[in-house]
Amino acid sequence: MEALKVVVVPDGEEQMSSAQVVAKMLTEDSSMSNTFLKNAGLQSGCSSKSASSTERDLREQLEAERRAKAALEEQLATLKKKSEVTEENLAKAQR
Repeated sequence: MEALKVVVVPDGEEQMSSAQVVAKMLTEDSSMSNTFLKNAGLQSGCSSKSASSTERDLREQLEAERRAKAALEEQLATLKKKSEVTEENLAKAQR
């Protein structure tokens, strides 16, 4: 960060302010940004809105997976019945 602050700028351009340097560093490394903001007390570990949103998303995902599982189980049962009928017909044909 200090290196950005002391960079020599060509004539006609302004040197970056401290705020600009910090903003640039935070956008370049998001993990550093999160750590910095948490340490500065500007960002909590997880806000209640995002926690409830995440919980809702996870519940929706779980429900979708349950529906998909039920559909797959139904398909499996149908295929088993077809297989049994086919095996019975094959056994009858071999007699």
